[in-house]
Amino acid sequence: MKIVGTKYCGHDSAICLLDTKNKTVFAMSTERVTRIKHDQIDVTPILDSYPIDNVDYVAHSYSDFEDKGHDGELREKMTYTKDIEKALRRIIKPKYAKDMIMTRVEKNKFLFKSLFGNFSAVRAYYSSKFKRALVKESAVGNRKAFTSYIEKNFNKFNLKPKKIFFYEHHLCHATPSYYLSPFNGDKALALTIDGQGDGFFSKLFVFNGPADYQLIGQSTADFLENGVFLSIGRIYEYFTRAMDLRPNSDEGKVEALAAYGKADKDLLQQLKRATYVDKNDLSINFDIVKIKPFYNVDWLKTQRSKVGDENFCASVQTFLEDTIVTYLNYAYTKYPISNLCLSGGVAANIIMSLNIYERTPFKNIYVLPAMADDGLAIGSAILNAIDLGEDVAWLKHFEMPYFGDSYSRDEVKKVLDNFDNIIYDDLNDSWPNEAALSVSKGKICSIFQGRMEFGPRALGNRSIIASPMLEGTRKKINSTVKRRPSYQPFCPSILEEERERLFKNSFPHKYMAIAFRMKEEFIKDLPCAVHVDGTARPQFVEEKDNPNYYRYLVALKDITGYGVSLNTSFNLHGRTIVRTPNDAVVDFIDCNIDELFIEGYRVRRRNV
Repeated sequence: MKIVGTKYCGHDSAICLLDTKNKTVFAMSTERVTRIKHDQIDVTPILDSYPIDNVDYVAHSYSDFEDKGHDGELREKMTYTKDIEKALRRIIKPKYAKDMIMTRVEKNKFLFKSLFGNFSAVRAYYSSKFKRALVKESAVGNRKAFTSYIEKNFNKFNLKPKKIFFYEHHLCHATPSYYLSPFNGDKALALTIDGQGDGFFSKLFVFNGPADYQLIGQSTADFLENGVFLSIGRIYEYFTRAMDLRPNSDEGKVEALAAYGKADKDLLQQLKRATYVDKNDLSINFDIVKIKPFYNVDWLKTQRSKVGDENFCASVQTFLEDTIVTYLNYAYTKYPISNLCLSGGVAANIIMSLNIYERTPFKNIYVLPAMADDGLAIGSAILNAIDLGEDVAWLKHFEMPYFGDSYSRDEVKKVLDNFDNIIYDDLNDSWPNEAALSVSKGKICSIFQGRMEFGPRALGNRSIIASPMLEGTRKKINSTVKRRPSYQPFCPSILEEERERLFKNSFPHKYMAIAFRMKEEFIKDLPCAVHVDGTARPQFVEEKDNPNYYRYLVALKDITGYGVSLNTSFNLHGRTIVRTPNDAVVDFIDCNIDELFIEGYRVRRRNV
């Protein structure tokens, strides 16, 4: 049976094709196809790039269908809004998300100029706007409208699903965090944390085994004003806004900068006085009056100027850590289960996860690699399979999120031959050793091999690699390759057999989704692998997970004495991780990378 799970549209839209007969998984985020980070478009670009021969059912994580009936009008309008956006894409042909940001006057001028060169797209744009304007308010029909929209778009690709199912947002987060975890088949708690999903920002489930789960706690995203809802994720988002950073994108920069500061006592206490963790019903609640100032960007900017950027960021980071630690300690008291699964956008906060590991009784922790809304696609597919009586126990063998596409050596060679400004040689199976040699000499390299990772972290298949032992490496990559702030740290890939040697207290973790504290005697040797607070965000690599990447790390240890490599995602800042061989060559050239290792070929610039 073939089930397509979707996070159909909005930020982090994605699909997951679950083939229960052949026991295969394919998953892709829309942004990887369009290369527009946090793309708001629907999943049709994926369907267009990866033709699916058949689909039995489609499953989607719904949004507020049952809770807010008035949203029927909004849901209908949303479908036309996506058609408007798709038509606009055909006209603008953006390379970055910022290319879509225009004033009304700028947009009208652009549309007028496009009338003669792209009339069909301009006509589609105004036609969809007209249809959206005709939608009347209705308290019903939101699910029906969205179902019709999905069906219409799937039919364009000759896909006619028997039925479209919908599943609750947080359950779609929690389900894959359990079924893809090492705890699949055992008891585990699953905590979801995000900005807002279906009227809640957090839910806590207990999984007793396959298809056996129970909701044991939830935190409501209460309405504040003007479409703003109260939640842990939203508070962090407003601190991000106050730092003049992009919300729902740059929260990681706030987390990184927090390590340089110390929480301001008054600001932290004000946040805590506005927050109440109920240990009986396991919920997180807010005093609307007390928390309201934290949704005022101007007021937050005033606090930022008083305490300084670093302390400002540290205040919200400490608030997040303390709140979730308190909550989970209450949860463990009521449900003393040692296994914990984490998901939802806030679960991307790796220092929060470290605090959970160090300050709660949970010592077996799994963070879903696709913890944000793209992971909903996997969750809805799994839930649909369970409801249809399909076996999903085999999913526990999918430890690594290598769910994307791959390319043959012949396909790669054809692409390489199309570029005049590069040269390449065929290393075949010896490329890991050559990559290690180049990195040990201080070169910055990139890797393109196998199936692409699903989720925000590059795990050795679409990665930029460099030596963590050279002090200047971090500055060089941040300034000339990634072109991002200097305070952002890089994650290291580390041989699993090096873990206990290098870290004070850790467990086998493969996804760069939690930090651990490195032993002080190694920090001086590995300066680029460690953040200012002495933590590293590692990927511990085993041979079974990625044989070629493992060979690279072994070769690096033979040369340097450490099986440790700096590893950051293969992309230019503002773009998404490379998907195709063509993407890889283009970003290789644009990112000032020294060498590209792509399916056994080593690529260099012709003028080098």
